[in-house]
Amino acid sequence: MTIDIRLLRQVLALSKHRNFARAAEALHISQPALSRSIAGLEQSLGVQLFDRTSAGVEPTIFGQTVIGRGHDILKKEKELRREIFLIQGIEVGELFIGAGPFPFEISISHAVAKLIARNTKLQVRIDMDSAPAIVNRVLSGDIDIGVADIRHCEDFARLTFELLPEHAVACCCRREHPLAGRRALSLDDLLQFPIVGTIMPPALAALLSPGGAAGRIDEDTKNFRPAITVDSLAAARSIALGCDALLPITPGCIAPELESGDLVILDFSTPWMRNQYGFISRKDRTHSPAAIEFMARMREVEAEAIELENRLFAIYSSYSDSPGGHAGSTS
Repeated sequence: MTIDIRLLRQVLALSKHRNFARAAEALHISQPALSRSIAGLEQSLGVQLFDRTSAGVEPTIFGQTVIGRGHDILKKEKELRREIFLIQGIEVGELFIGAGPFPFEISISHAVAKLIARNTKLQVRIDMDSAPAIVNRVLSGDIDIGVADIRHCEDFARLTFELLPEHAVACCCRREHPLAGRRALSLDDLLQFPIVGTIMPPALAALLSPGGAAGRIDEDTKNFRPAITVDSLAAARSIALGCDALLPITPGCIAPELESGDLVILDFSTPWMRNQYGFISRKDRTHSPAAIEFMARMREVEAEAIELENRLFAIYSSYSDSPGGHAGSTS
């Protein structure tokens, strides 16, 4: 007895959606075609996989067995396809990238553009997620390579890392903010205001533990959750522009807002305000030619990004005593 991979995908889709119409839509086939396929498989196996009810479908004990085994089979099929692509080389390969918020904004898109310019047949998927989620997806094999804050990594036995250049982070705010223009700010001054940004690793949580309005420490993970926690830096920028939340961010991510004066860099700096992201991959997984080429392009783009950030810091980290002013301002 042979079970087609296509039928397994249909069983898993029906299990997920618990409804023939929704499962058929997700599979891009007609509902009657899906019904015939499932009925045919049940007849072939001699058992009923799903109970049909007025509310939808429910897997039987036989269906649960097929579903459980089906996930394993499809995962192995995916690994087999990846190995074939690896052998064939970059021209016909696929690359699944998991990107943390900062590398997603700073360099991923530019590196992928360079990659595709040289390899037009390559297929790439980029998923932006929090750093802890990226680490888990690398371990599960869902993505080929992650680019995220390595301070969120704990499973050192199964992971390998390559740190990319560190990016200095500035504490920024809108020009009307009460702290804008003030000199020699302390950490206590900053913590009186909400922070908007991404989850921060335990190493930083310990430094921000006085918290106050800034955020809180997650008791389960020990990560620091800003008062306004978002994975999108674009969303964080918009929020900071509209209220008195403070935005920890690299200057390159807000170059237009710095130029316009809508956002300013506060007079506060400390050695621990740096991004430490890099490549994250599984030790037991060989890099594909596409991944190796992508990593090379990332190193190029990261070097360019550091140069831009240094220029922006030189211009905008020294400002006049008036809120919103900056060096070189003519107003």
